[in-house]
Amino acid sequence: MADVKVTGKDLKQLRRPDEFQLVAGKVMEWLLARQRPILIGLGAAAGVAVIAWGAAAWRSHREAKAGEALSAALQVAARPIAGEAGQPGAETFPSKAERAKAAIASFEKVRAGHSGSMAAQTALFQIGLVKQQSGDAAGAVPHLEEFLKGAGKDNPVRATALEALGYAHEKAGKLDAARAAYGQIKDAGSPARAAYQLARLALAEKRPEAKDLLAAVAKEFPKEPVAMEANLLLEVAPLMATSAPAPAPKGK
Repeated sequence: MADVKVTGKDLKQLRRPDEFQLVAGKVMEWLLARQRPILIGLGAAAGVAVIAWGAAAWRSHREAKAGEALSAALQVAARPIAGEAGQPGAETFPSKAERAKAAIASFEKVRAGHSGSMAAQTALFQIGLVKQQSGDAAGAVPHLEEFLKGAGKDNPVRATALEALGYAHEKAGKLDAARAAYGQIKDAGSPARAAYQLARLALAEKRPEAKDLLAAVAKEFPKEPVAMEANLLLEVAPLMATSAPAPAPKGK
């Protein structure tokens, strides 16, 4: 209200009805002169709110549709192989290779049809995981690295992605890269898995401290599954002439 010119004299004499009416009149004149801009401003604010709500609703609907597509792709990836135990009459794949091929195609479809969604990002991770589990280390690495680049630190599958990336690097003989991936698992919320993988890699490299590292894992994480895995490796360590096989992590 900077345009309302109310003087000190006006304020001192507000007890007089005519002066009060004068000041009130000036205020009303200011308001009336600016009524249209004020209403336009309020309307614009309401319009922005409606647009924001609409955008949020659209994103929610879009994510829901993407989630449905991802769910369907995950069902393809989980479909059993012919001869495996499963529900009678369930659809099956003739081989693991055919299942992997169909799963990757399904996840790629999610990425193409729902770009920018959380489901598309998860599909990228799943492609890398399927490739890693199928023995395609070279194909898995770029997908897993791209996923990890865009995934936040609180992403629930970040630790699994790092573990899969470590296995892929290890399969390709890039042990330094594998060690770096395993080392990041701790910061992704799985210190037990990080310690176990680093100890297992040390055993695979036949490093002298490997047994001590495995024993430390079993002692530090006695209630975690890695304790049993570490103890099993300690038992077979004397018989191992080659590196320990790297089991594939389970998808989430």
